[in-house]
Amino acid sequence: MFFLKTVADYMAEALRNLGVTHSFGIIGKSICPLVLKMVDYGIEFIPGRHESSSGFEAAGYALKTGGLGVAFGTSGPGGTNLLTAAAHAKANNIPVLFITGHQSIKELGIPQCQDSSSYLADLADMFKPATLFSKLVERGDNLSTIFNHAISIALSGNRGPVHLCLPFDVQTELLEEFPVVYPERESFVSISNYDRIINTINNAENPLIIAGKGVNRSGAHKELIELAETFNIPVVTSPGGKGAIPWDHPLYHGPVGVGGCTHGDDMLNRSDLYIVLGSRLSDMTICNLKRENHPETLIQFDSDPTFVGKILTSKTIPVTGDLRDNLVYYLERLDRDSVTKHNTPSFNYREELPELPGLSLASVMSVMSDFIPYNNTVFVDDGSHGFNAVKWYNVKKPGSFVFDAYFACMGNAIGMSIGAKVASPDETIFCVTGDGCFMMLGAEINTAVCKDIPVIFIVVNNMQLDMALKGMEKTTGRIDGTLFEVPMDAVKFGESLGATGYRCETLDQFSAAIADAVALNKVAVIELLTDRDEVPPTAHRVVNL
Repeated sequence: MFFLKTVADYMAEALRNLGVTHSFGIIGKSICPLVLKMVDYGIEFIPGRHESSSGFEAAGYALKTGGLGVAFGTSGPGGTNLLTAAAHAKANNIPVLFITGHQSIKELGIPQCQDSSSYLADLADMFKPATLFSKLVERGDNLSTIFNHAISIALSGNRGPVHLCLPFDVQTELLEEFPVVYPERESFVSISNYDRIINTINNAENPLIIAGKGVNRSGAHKELIELAETFNIPVVTSPGGKGAIPWDHPLYHGPVGVGGCTHGDDMLNRSDLYIVLGSRLSDMTICNLKRENHPETLIQFDSDPTFVGKILTSKTIPVTGDLRDNLVYYLERLDRDSVTKHNTPSFNYREELPELPGLSLASVMSVMSDFIPYNNTVFVDDGSHGFNAVKWYNVKKPGSFVFDAYFACMGNAIGMSIGAKVASPDETIFCVTGDGCFMMLGAEINTAVCKDIPVIFIVVNNMQLDMALKGMEKTTGRIDGTLFEVPMDAVKFGESLGATGYRCETLDQFSAAIADAVALNKVAVIELLTDRDEVPPTAHRVVNL
């Protein structure tokens, strides 16, 4: 005998069984049945202050748990506000289930407030290019198949976000059963090019490993170091790959591209073989690589084949599948007696810090890791502060630096840090953001305060959109729209939202604020009043594809 349950009951139970403990979003009528049922099934709901931030929180949660994040928006504008976070999750291969409300199917065609149908804002269609799968569920008895398909796509292979648009009456529809297939992790290893790859590495004159974001996403830090040490190959990191290897490892030759060091970019321009681990080789990574210096051969590990072999003129050997699984397979099979140890002299890639009359952000980033606990993760927002962190911050714990230079959405780190802290409460979580980002989504600090999610927010306040200002000034001689005539007061803003505030104009003040905020273990906002004339490590960016 079957007992009838609502679609919302079945979905809440399925998500709980998938290991989801928290969801994020802003509630409204059209999504209310499912959100309340999830609470009934023990999944805590974290109400946000803006749907974009809730989507980023779900991404930070998924990043830390390694499982599925869940973000809600109501119909119409609630859903459109989630779109940016969905595209960010897609760019970063983060599995998030975005769920939006919809008017009841029986009311289709009637003009409705916050319409999600094709008569106004068709959310199912809008989310298609921003996710790996997007579908309007028109009947409850179809949802099991659609839900299983969506979850399988999100958590398998080239992981990423999916979207379901659920009409109100579908959520409350009664069903006898709702079969769910819980996806299990599968190992995807590319073995066909093994011998060719090992021979290519052995025969190279000046091989170089480019460690990208994929190393951090797959947790392949140990395997990266083993590969580098086995062949004695130098390693550089893309902006998103920062932290793939500790900053002081003798084979680490620094970051490249925007926020990179001169030495790292020089390495790019004189290597005959790139071993690319989880990088798309976007303009942010290879902006200073000259076309005539493209390597003869490229070995590219990537779970997504979209850009493999299509960016450089190099002869390309592709390796598809999970990066860590592939490296484990290659290293276990390797005949160590046949390995060529390459001649790689050590080199200090660090550059001279700028000398400024005011507080230099470079100087702050260069010592910050000395002030904070080892068990930390630093989420970094996009802007000059982000690329200063890429260049100067010393990552001690592999995988503890999260930065997206690809989709590059301002404000994403604010929400991601909150979601990460929810998933990893014993870890010290920092967010490095700027005044521009902070004015976009900084109200989300109140979410952290209300739910006692103690993230430490470091707000770099130079009273301008610094990266845009310096770039426009260099290329056009103009700075229209980049200055804030009435600068924000991040401390007052943070305190008005319930956080503890610290204002810092010297390195000593910053050190003391960090120590106090860590000991306090509450939501804190540390405002850095930095020198407005400091030149960010982005001004040398050129494109020579």
